[in-house]
Amino acid sequence: MSELVDTFSNRLKTAMRIRNIKATELSLKTGIAKSSLSEYINGKYEAKQDGVYQLAKALDVNEAWLMGCDVPMERNTNYFRYASYDGFDTEGLDENDIEEINRFVEFLKNKKKNNS
Repeated sequence: MSELVDTFSNRLKTAMRIRNIKATELSLKTGIAKSSLSEYINGKYEAKQDGVYQLAKALDVNEAWLMGCDVPMERNTNYFRYASYDGFDTEGLDENDIEEINRFVEFLKNKKKNNS
């Protein structure tokens, strides 16, 4: 497990500075209220999972890094090449390919259920 080495607030401010983005623009990109962003920036609160995802996506940083973990800042999109929070990227796949993916997902779900 990655060790926490920094705060969410510090990482958020760092990412905003590096990406040269102000809170107003970040609010527009993420749909997170400016008042909530201000509380995150000032360390009063930390974003919940969906907010962390939206912020990391808008700032193009790794979610774990944003949360303060000792991992690279760069967002590794290889992990989400097909499966993501937005669904599946099926571009270039035919019906048989998609059905195979669905069977594999069911296999994984059953495997986890049986191991519980």
